[in-house]
Amino acid sequence: MKRRICIVSLRYNPAHVQHLIAYAKLVQELGDESCFLLDPAYSKFPELAELAQVFDLDSNLSSLGFTHALIYNASTANRMIAAALKQNGTKILYVLHEPRHPILSFLWAEGPEIGIKGVIAHRYSVPVIKIADVVLLASRFGLKVYNDSDRKHNASCAYFPLIYDDEAYQDVDALLQGKQYFGFMGGLCRAHGFDQFLHFMRSELQRGSDLRFLIASRHPLPAEVINDPIVKKNSEKLKLQCGRPLSSEEMNLAYAESFCIWNIYRRSTQSGVLPKAFMFGTPVMASSSGSFPEFVKDGVNGRFAAGHDHRAIAQSLANIRADQRNFVVNCRRTFNEEFFYRANLSRFDRLLSSAADGRVRQQLINK
Repeated sequence: MKRRICIVSLRYNPAHVQHLIAYAKLVQELGDESCFLLDPAYSKFPELAELAQVFDLDSNLSSLGFTHALIYNASTANRMIAAALKQNGTKILYVLHEPRHPILSFLWAEGPEIGIKGVIAHRYSVPVIKIADVVLLASRFGLKVYNDSDRKHNASCAYFPLIYDDEAYQDVDALLQGKQYFGFMGGLCRAHGFDQFLHFMRSELQRGSDLRFLIASRHPLPAEVINDPIVKKNSEKLKLQCGRPLSSEEMNLAYAESFCIWNIYRRSTQSGVLPKAFMFGTPVMASSSGSFPEFVKDGVNGRFAAGHDHRAIAQSLANIRADQRNFVVNCRRTFNEEFFYRANLSRFDRLLSSAADGRVRQQLINK
């Protein structure tokens, strides 16, 4: 019997579009029907409606016959929707991006303002965690954090990676072309070590290094960076795309043009930057804590370094540039084996079946 699976995102975030598309394609390739329940702002991405039918909160959800709903990100509307769907027999899968960390470590990593927002967002997630038939975590480290903090709300949990369609579609030789920047992608925040990236960038520019840097983010660059005389003097070594939403094409080009991407985060139970980098054959410079050791093999598809150790970072970047082809090959292999949605068809099929039977167990972390 064909299942009807609704993919839900009621808080708009353009960074999630690629994941929503991957889930819809995954469901369809399982032979099931996919549809969306979305925040109206997603209408900016017509490819979603081209892929599957889109509903909104004004739809009569009780009449739509969903067998499953995958709630993709936190929203104040999730509890109401999850409860209504559950009452109609829909099985709920909830993707929990941020299990609860100890508050002090969370505030240290994020800073006070973002840390407090994260604590509040998690409180909105707890009622949905309790309702869900299964809670999905994007790393085994995230699953461990969940077991330490949130398992009391719902013991039915499983690892399922951040999934993507393959947007690179190029052979190794093509991917090697134009890789010239050490890139920073995404949120310009403390948790992502942006302050340490800036210190390294400024230090390298000041000493006359031949390194070139790229920053791609919808967040604006701090004024002190824009006005820094060293940054101004070395503008020809910089590609700065900040302060506005970037198109998928612009972000893809940023990944393709980077020979390495910063992933030295202070805290991470997942990183959307990491699989997207691997998609484009780009290794990462990562921290050796959190979820990164699950996916990064030092000297194979990335390097480990501490954010304050400029000498080690510079040496590792030189090693990557000297062996770029092998890094590209290994990154693409990791993407295809771990994060490409087609690599996760059987795992997701088992999750759907087990959620329907009430039999989800943590052994589902293995394929």
